[in-house]
Amino acid sequence: MSVDGVPSGEVTADSAGTYSAMVASDVTDVGRYQVQADCGPVYTTPLDVVLVSQSTGATTTLLVIVFFLLIGLLIYRRRLLPVPSPGGDRR
Repeated sequence: MSVDGVPSGEVTADSAGTYSAMVASDVTDVGRYQVQADCGPVYTTPLDVVLVSQSTGATTTLLVIVFFLLIGLLIYRRRLLPVPSPGGDRR
């Protein structure tokens, strides 16, 4: 097997001709790479390396606090605004 032409390991197929393998490679950059398996015919498949980020507990807590702060400000603002009369101002 190889990743973008660089050897990355060997694997042996079972009696049914199927195989699976962990791809060991020095690929660390985000991007798309071609994985090739040469077992007579050459099989090629894309390998996408992605960067995964996660939100921590602190980030989640901050988002909840900001959400409730904005809701509170909205409610407080509505209490400060004068309530229009039912018929409007007809002067």
